[in-house]
Amino acid sequence: MKGEEYNFWLCSIPGIGIRKLLQLETELGTPERIYRSDEERLEKIKGISARDAHNIVTSRQTFCPEQMKEELERLDMRCTTWFSPEYPVLCRHLYDPPKRLFYRGELPQEQLCIAVVGARDCSVYGREIAKRFASALAASGVGIISGMARGIDGWAHQGALEGGGRTYAVLGNSAEICYPAEHARLYQSILKRGGILSEYPPGTRAAPGFFPMRNRIISALSKGVLVVEARKRSGSLITAEQALDQGKDVFVIPGRIGDTLSEGCNNLIREGAVLVTTPEDILNYYGIVCEDLTENLKKNKLILERREKMVYANLSLEPKHLTVLAEEVHMNSAEVMGCILSLLKGGLIKEIGNHHYIRNAI
Repeated sequence: MKGEEYNFWLCSIPGIGIRKLLQLETELGTPERIYRSDEERLEKIKGISARDAHNIVTSRQTFCPEQMKEELERLDMRCTTWFSPEYPVLCRHLYDPPKRLFYRGELPQEQLCIAVVGARDCSVYGREIAKRFASALAASGVGIISGMARGIDGWAHQGALEGGGRTYAVLGNSAEICYPAEHARLYQSILKRGGILSEYPPGTRAAPGFFPMRNRIISALSKGVLVVEARKRSGSLITAEQALDQGKDVFVIPGRIGDTLSEGCNNLIREGAVLVTTPEDILNYYGIVCEDLTENLKKNKLILERREKMVYANLSLEPKHLTVLAEEVHMNSAEVMGCILSLLKGGLIKEIGNHHYIRNAI
C-alpha cells in the first residue's frame, strides 16, 4: 500500500474508535508505521487490548485498497479520513468525531454554515418558514446544512437551492442511497449545488440508531442551528442539545402556545436559545450586512388594486380556503378568485392544493 491507502485501512478497522486511533497515532506516528507494527508492539500501547492488536494485524489481510477505490469510483464518491488534510476542521472538535466521511459532491467550504432542522410532519407554516429562512441565508452566502429527512429538512434544502446558494445533507445511511426515496430529485439537486455526506460506508442502509449519530455531524459542521418546528421530544432537540454541547449557537422560531409542534421550540427559548423572526436576525447576529430581504416585493412593482390588497392582507403562511377568504373580505367567491389569480400571477401568493392559499415566502 501507499500514501492515503494506509489512512483508509486504519479508519476501516472495526472496533477501533477515534480515541484508540489517536492513541496509536501518539505512540507510533503515521498510519503506515501502525500498519508495519507487530502484534506484540501494539499490545504495549495504552488503551489497546490484545483483541484490538489482533484485529489490527488481521485486518491487513482483508483490506483491499484496489477494491475500495473501484467501489468509490463506481459510485462517484470520495472519502476523507481523520488523517486527511481535507477532513472538516469543525468535526475534529467533536468528542466522538467520525473516523471517515464518505461524500458525493463537495464538502462544505463556506466560512459560515447554518443547520436548519425541525419536524418531519411539519405544518405548511413550518414548511414556508424553513424555505424562507434557508433561501435568504443561502442568498447571502451562508451554507445550509440539514439531514434531507421529510419535513423541515427537505424544505430547508429546497429553500437554499431556490436562494441560489449551496446546501449539504448529512445522511443516516451511506451517501449513495437516497433516503427517503421521494427525495430523489432533491438529492440530485443537492449534488449539483453542494454535497451529500455520511460516515457510513457504501451499502449501509438507514437504521433508527444512525440518525441521532448523524445529528452530531450536522451540528458540528455548522456555526449555528436553527430549529423551525419541534415537538417536546424530537430528533431536532437532540441536534440542538448537541449543538449547545459543542458551543454552537441555537436559533429558534417561536410557536403558538398549545401547538404540539411548538412545544420543543418554546422550551428551547425558555432555556435561553436565541429567538428569531426574520432571516436578518441571524445574519445580523454574525455581522453580515444584507439588503432588506423584503425588497423583493417592492421590486415586483405590482400595484395592487384595493380588493386585491384586502385579499392579500387576509392571507398569511397558514393556508386559508377560498370560501373563508370570501367571508373575511365580504366578497363573493368569484370576486375573490379574480383577485387570487392576479396575486398568483404576481408571485405574491401560492396555492397549496384544493383552493387553499398562502402568502409566498419572501
